[in-house]
Amino acid sequence: MSDSRLSGDLNRGRLLIRLVSFGIPLVLGMFFHSLFNLVDLIIVGKLGTYALAAVNTATLINFVPMLISTGVNNASIAVISRNFGMRSYGRANANTLQSFLLLVMLAVVLGVPSYYYADQLNRLVGSEGAALPAANDYLEIMSLGLFTMFALMQVTAVLRAGGNARMPMILMIGANALNVFLTIDMVHGLLGFPKWGVAGAAWSTVIARGIFALFGLYLITRPAAPVRLILRKIKLRPRMIWNLTRIGIPSSLQFVVRVVAYGAILRLVTEFGSGQSMHAALAVGFRLDMLATFTGAGWGAASAAMVGQALGGGFKQRAQRTGWAAAILDGLMMAGIGILFYRYASELMILFGDNPATNPDFQETHDLGVEYLQIAVYGYAFAGIGITLAQSLNGAGSTKMPLLLDTVGFLGIQIPLAAYIALNHVEHDFDRSTLWWSLVATTAVVAALYAVVWNYGHWKHKKIR
Repeated sequence: MSDSRLSGDLNRGRLLIRLVSFGIPLVLGMFFHSLFNLVDLIIVGKLGTYALAAVNTATLINFVPMLISTGVNNASIAVISRNFGMRSYGRANANTLQSFLLLVMLAVVLGVPSYYYADQLNRLVGSEGAALPAANDYLEIMSLGLFTMFALMQVTAVLRAGGNARMPMILMIGANALNVFLTIDMVHGLLGFPKWGVAGAAWSTVIARGIFALFGLYLITRPAAPVRLILRKIKLRPRMIWNLTRIGIPSSLQFVVRVVAYGAILRLVTEFGSGQSMHAALAVGFRLDMLATFTGAGWGAASAAMVGQALGGGFKQRAQRTGWAAAILDGLMMAGIGILFYRYASELMILFGDNPATNPDFQETHDLGVEYLQIAVYGYAFAGIGITLAQSLNGAGSTKMPLLLDTVGFLGIQIPLAAYIALNHVEHDFDRSTLWWSLVATTAVVAALYAVVWNYGHWKHKKIR
């Protein structure tokens, strides 16, 4: 085994030490990855409430192709890490190429329609008034630049599958730093850039992702890379494409279920009134939720690669212990983030919007956001446990079970319960806090379901190639 492949062997060393050393860079990388859209919110939020609502609705739509590509990422990690653990390096490299070809096709299939139908899609999720034209600009640009997002995510997935956590962290931090610089300049017209407003935030994200995706592609095409993207003979291999698709579709649908649940809650809260103020408040609150969960997903990303390699090497008990250890670490970290968010809820709302002391029009949005956030954080530890075990199952190639559990939890329990509370709040004297507590309760139920499934261990016998 070459030195690069030896260093990428996640079955070597004590489990907890390996998990922590591998997981911390991924946690940091996921944190900075999740900052892309948050940076846009912070900067465009200074343009007004309409800009917050515009970026939120357009980003919600753009999450659908992102989460579909996440399914390919998860399938790639499952297949590549399993082959890496089996020391079938040629097959790992071949699957790497096929995963990129699949994502090129997806970028066209998903990006072109969302560009041409941006206005209809934004209206569908509730964009209106001054926010609609800005949301259309943002969505059109992000749709045209879809492959830069796909490429950056897939490069980091391939690196993780080969046991490399440091370079994904560097790529994400670098891309985000460039995004911050470009967003400030392109939104407000500094340093010779045109003043493009909300559209400038979209262009800066596409450019920053594209530059660091190219750097990542260079890294995985080098001969010394543990897992290589070999471009010498580009040829579609339908069986490998189908295998990645078969494993990836349930994983993609799992995340789509979560986005649908998010969109449904966003629509339901309008029954409580407050209009655009509530919409803007939840734009910030949900985005902070995503910052926390994406950061915690670093432990799930580490677990997925380690579980895949362990199963490939025949270490089934190590795989199971990896999932439990990662879930506990994520739960503890998410609880800590929740404490910070609770304590600084007001300051976070001001950071992402405006200061009510200087802008009284923002007072209602601020208060609604604080109210939501100080209840939502009670579910963070449960969210961390559930997401990590879901990613661990994906790493084992068992992608149908997370889809089933999320469908039951979020579509079967959360939405009907939230709809009952929202639509009957006057008659039954419910308030918004009852709705937010129902979201916390659902998250706890879903986490418990994942724990039962992981403990049962059917996923240990999943055969993938």
